[in-house]
Amino acid sequence: MDSMLAFLVAARRCEIHDLEQLARSCELVHAVSELVHRLQAERGASNLHLASGGASFGAERAARVEASAAAEAAVRAWLAQPEVCQAEPAQAMPGGARLFTRVAFALHALDGLTGTRAAVDALRCTAAEATQHFSRVIAALLALVFEAADVAAEPAVSRLLVALFNLMQGKELAGQERASGAAAFAAGGAASAGAGGEQALLHLIEAQEACFERFEAFCPPAVRSSWEQARARMPMAELERLRRKLIAAGQGAALEPALAEPWFACCSQRLEIMRETEAALADGLRAACAQRIAALRADPDDPQSLLRALAGLPAAPAALGALVGPSAGEAGAGVPNRPAGDEPAGGEPIGPRLTRSIVDVLQAQSLRLQAMSDELAAVRATLDERKLVERAKGVLMRHQGLAEDEAYRLLRQTAMNQGRRLVDVAQAVLAMAELLPRRG
Repeated sequence: MDSMLAFLVAARRCEIHDLEQLARSCELVHAVSELVHRLQAERGASNLHLASGGASFGAERAARVEASAAAEAAVRAWLAQPEVCQAEPAQAMPGGARLFTRVAFALHALDGLTGTRAAVDALRCTAAEATQHFSRVIAALLALVFEAADVAAEPAVSRLLVALFNLMQGKELAGQERASGAAAFAAGGAASAGAGGEQALLHLIEAQEACFERFEAFCPPAVRSSWEQARARMPMAELERLRRKLIAAGQGAALEPALAEPWFACCSQRLEIMRETEAALADGLRAACAQRIAALRADPDDPQSLLRALAGLPAAPAALGALVGPSAGEAGAGVPNRPAGDEPAGGEPIGPRLTRSIVDVLQAQSLRLQAMSDELAAVRATLDERKLVERAKGVLMRHQGLAEDEAYRLLRQTAMNQGRRLVDVAQAVLAMAELLPRRG
């Protein structure tokens, strides 16, 4: 019975340790969220600067480059901490191998920003090329957030991470819309700015809303309420008016370059309002981890409380002492008298009342962990569906020579035409992958 109690205590300590490491990864997610926001603003300003031939938005772009650099420095400083990059395997974050691989990819993408900024400074790239470069960096950072959500073992925190990822993904699509629209207006037409035309804009709008729907499905009620209030403050009437002009330009109509800055300001206002909810959700991650850790430590069924009840018994086995440390008696604390009937008797080290308490703790902990596992499985089902869709997009891009947005539109249109779920169509594509001819 002593050994069973020792391992219950060890299990609880492992759970708290994993939560502490999860809280650390949430700190990284918080810093990445800030960096993504800054890079989105820099991308939009760079597009306006390039599309105007360097005639405007130079000072605004310089300010945004400085803000991005500061946010990037904060991420790199966090990653450079010895306890992060030099941690022993036993102290590493859960899912650290996968998470740190994403970190490596993100750092590689960030290293390329110097060249992109130099090209923008010298006007050696187009607005479309700059958008592509910045979007690639942001995609690597968002993949890091997705990985953090996928490896999180605490359901409540995992749900928050999934909500945050979808909000960030929707906001990134809104940022791409801002950047491409700004370039189109500044250049006087969608085609000359390389914005991709009417279908590309419609895809960005549709994909944003899909992300926001998933975000709303996973965010807590309080966050959803604040999000609804935030959306009511967004300048959607003005945005829709300008969107209609961009859609018309995709069909050949001219655009007024003077509308570039009003478009950028309108989209920026919307993105800043989104950022309020994003920042609140990122802050909530750390609070959720802290609350969960505090709840575990204050749990009346904590096996440590049973250890205190055992403190007055004869010497505990060595294995128990090694796992749980000194007892309350060894630490000099007073030990209350044991109730009658709990004295050791007949070689039984634990009395019947305390035995029942330990069994109750064992059952309670087992049920709690099973409930956590069930809830986590439900959360991860959504993440697994996204992985399937991403893999199916990759198959279509390789075999059919489609761009990423074209592959996604094909999957969605097929799902709508056949009345099937998007993930079911993705699974069908993956099942047929070996039979599809490769584009020569």
